[in-house]
Amino acid sequence: MSAALEPPYGARDAGDMAARLIGIPDQIDEALARGAASPWIVPAAAPDLLAVGALGGSAMSADLTATLYADRSPRPMLTVREYRWPACVTRASLALLSSYSGNTEETLALYREAGARGIPRVAITTGGALAESCTRDGVPFATLPGGSPPRAALFGSWVAVTRLVAALGWVDDPTPAWREAAQALRSAGRSLAPDVPEAQNRAKRTARALHGCFVFIYSGSERLGPVATRVRTQLNENAKLLAHSALVPELNHNEIVGWERPAVLGERAAVLILRDAEDPPEVTTRLSLTADYVKRQGGRVVEFEPPAGGRLARMASVIQFGDYVSFYAALLNQVDPTPIASIDEFKRRLAEWGAGRAR
Repeated sequence: MSAALEPPYGARDAGDMAARLIGIPDQIDEALARGAASPWIVPAAAPDLLAVGALGGSAMSADLTATLYADRSPRPMLTVREYRWPACVTRASLALLSSYSGNTEETLALYREAGARGIPRVAITTGGALAESCTRDGVPFATLPGGSPPRAALFGSWVAVTRLVAALGWVDDPTPAWREAAQALRSAGRSLAPDVPEAQNRAKRTARALHGCFVFIYSGSERLGPVATRVRTQLNENAKLLAHSALVPELNHNEIVGWERPAVLGERAAVLILRDAEDPPEVTTRLSLTADYVKRQGGRVVEFEPPAGGRLARMASVIQFGDYVSFYAALLNQVDPTPIASIDEFKRRLAEWGAGRAR
């Protein structure tokens, strides 16, 4: 069984997701270099809020940034995963349109609506229709390197969003924190990488512990809310595994009751607990009590202890760990982590539906 997690992977990782995981620290360094060479051009008037129109991994970078700066930024960030902006986004706001491919239809719809309503715009993309529209309309945009699954380009996008918030004058320059994060990920990566045997590799052991289970990811909402979501979506996309994430304290007011009937899932239920050094005592206690209750109900519990370092480095480290776990879970599930056939089919069918309506 352990051989499934040891390289070489060959056709089991035809898209070479392993190399993308190993390259995360370099992705951060390259994003910082691009940002230094091409600073953001922002409106002269300070916006009342930053509204980010994005889906998937592009939206995740906005959620992570909002959480990172929740207790520091004087203005709110709002992530919109829809075709239309809410009424609170006005000419006094700034709209950031983020789409890795540049062809995300919801993001393009938001781009057009922002233009029609006179809302100032900036963008992040690798190209596509979004880059073409920005070039045509004179809208500033940050360019990301192409050729990667969007979920594997998270850190490049995340660096760009934090730089934008700093360019607005809402927070300090994030470069030092990103340098610390890159170093932390390089250090941790040496023990998580594919060539590290399972006995010494915490991510491999975690994937093994979760194998064959429906995975619940629980964390505190204040620091690791979007990080838990990222771990869930990586299990979805890389491991082709149904998973669920929920946050304390909210889950202790509703979801915890669902564990009264654990026989619904039997021994196939596992909880991955994510902690952070800044979790307040109340959250730490809630997570511990939740883990204890799940164990008493027969569920499997795996805990990831908080890494050291600054806030950004810690968040990045948990994401890195979750990415590796999802990669090894894919190997155990005997699936290539890179393809996302169901999403590709869904987009094709949606395009056919749209073409039919246009006739």
